[in-house]
Amino acid sequence: MSPRPLAAAVAIAAVAPSLSVHAIFSSGQTENIRAGQALMAQVRNSGGQDVRSICWDPAPIGRPACGTTPTGAPAKAGPQKVVVTLSDSSTLTKTIDVLPPATRFGGRRMVPATITCANVGLYGNYDRRRKRSRDLLETMPRGTQVGVLNRIAPGKIFMWDYARSTGGFASERCAQPGLS
Repeated sequence: MSPRPLAAAVAIAAVAPSLSVHAIFSSGQTENIRAGQALMAQVRNSGGQDVRSICWDPAPIGRPACGTTPTGAPAKAGPQKVVVTLSDSSTLTKTIDVLPPATRFGGRRMVPATITCANVGLYGNYDRRRKRSRDLLETMPRGTQVGVLNRIAPGKIFMWDYARSTGGFASERCAQPGLS
């Protein structure tokens, strides 16, 4: 096998870093994003640079405007700007147009909601045979902002805790749709 020509090696090294922002529970959806959908900011070809910060403008639901967590959910319809600062102080920016939030549970889009019960368990698994939730991940107090996606059994639905970036199964009756 012959060594790679120098021109090809230089071309590979010259690939610029890029930022993509996509929905994490909708097969990598990058268009027709709705407020409340959980998104992932992902840097490709960083050239070995680490992510120093990820800033969302406006701030995502349940999270500060800037941090290092790559997930966030747009808090309202309109332009959503994501700025990633790399360890060499260079920045990558992506702006997406965000549509109004979905409002009904059980559809194809994540619905922003608020926990209305005193304490709700978010579970990692649901045993269909025994009709019981298993493997408690966290307990969400009243007022926790969540994204609600699909029903897995009567009264059980997938939820995403925006603040903790944790997904699991919880009681549907304890979530009220709408942005707070």
